[in-house]
Amino acid sequence: MFGAAGCAFGPSGSADLDTTASTDSLDWFNDQVTTAPQLPEAYVSRAQFHLRNDRTGEAMADYARAVGLDSTRIEDRHRLGEIRFGIQDFEGAVREWQGVLAVDDQHIPALLSLAEVDLLLRSYDAALVKINNALRNDERLEDAYFLKGRLYLETGDTATAASSFQTVVEVNPTRYDAYIQLGLLYAAAHDDLALEYFKTARSLKANSIEALYDEAIYLQEHGQTDPVRYVSALALYDRILTLDPTNASAAFNKGFVHLEYLNQYDSAAFWFDEAIERLPYYHQAHYNKGLALESMGRNEDALSAYDNALSYAPAYTPAALAKGRVIEALR
Repeated sequence: MFGAAGCAFGPSGSADLDTTASTDSLDWFNDQVTTAPQLPEAYVSRAQFHLRNDRTGEAMADYARAVGLDSTRIEDRHRLGEIRFGIQDFEGAVREWQGVLAVDDQHIPALLSLAEVDLLLRSYDAALVKINNALRNDERLEDAYFLKGRLYLETGDTATAASSFQTVVEVNPTRYDAYIQLGLLYAAAHDDLALEYFKTARSLKANSIEALYDEAIYLQEHGQTDPVRYVSALALYDRILTLDPTNASAAFNKGFVHLEYLNQYDSAAFWFDEAIERLPYYHQAHYNKGLALESMGRNEDALSAYDNALSYAPAYTPAALAKGRVIEALR
């Protein structure tokens, strides 16, 4: 496949290096198409230029022209399917990928792309057939094992899911999303190995809010074995708030740790207020603020917090019950 820029097509269709600045302009690519309208490479290069400039429709049209001129250009047809998939034209994407397999029924990217569609449709048997076909061509396909992990996770076979994700990181030790999945699986099993996987994920993406949050949640939910874990969880939430000062969930969870585990009600109320400042309609934050205030004997303030929670979520039963309890206490 020819590069998107820096190439000029000669009379025979061969590519000659052209380093002038004008080669990355639409006029230049249009000229290449006009000069050699029979060359699929000209349309592919212009399609890539369109993609760099967020013109998806034009890019799809050029890829389609290239494939129309040469039906054996299956990599371009697969790319066209990916673009259609990205704009949620799922039927179009499937049509392109099936067209690829009509030319090469062992084309690994098309097999895996169609397997992913099967997963979305919960057609698990069909997905597994395609994944295994891909693996027969290359037994070290990390994407295939990752899809297998997702499949087994969705079907409730967590042990096999974990095994599949473990294979992913054995094939590619830098595969961040597989470490996250392993961490979540071990967290669900209340196994401290989850912490190792989350820490590895953070070592790969130091500023990953996802990994920070997942590790913090595990620490706060398993702090009974070591109260220092609560402190560590709070530090991770602080890190999240440094990276994303608007993160209401991190502020809420700081409040929750102070309320439920440390019995530091004043600090809890402060952090629930911080969550509310970031997300005013966060009804759980209003409710938990009420619990903190009620625990400090500030029943009138607690009643106001419960009313706020119910104003945003009228059917929120915990707030309604708490409100009734405080009203009774104020009589």
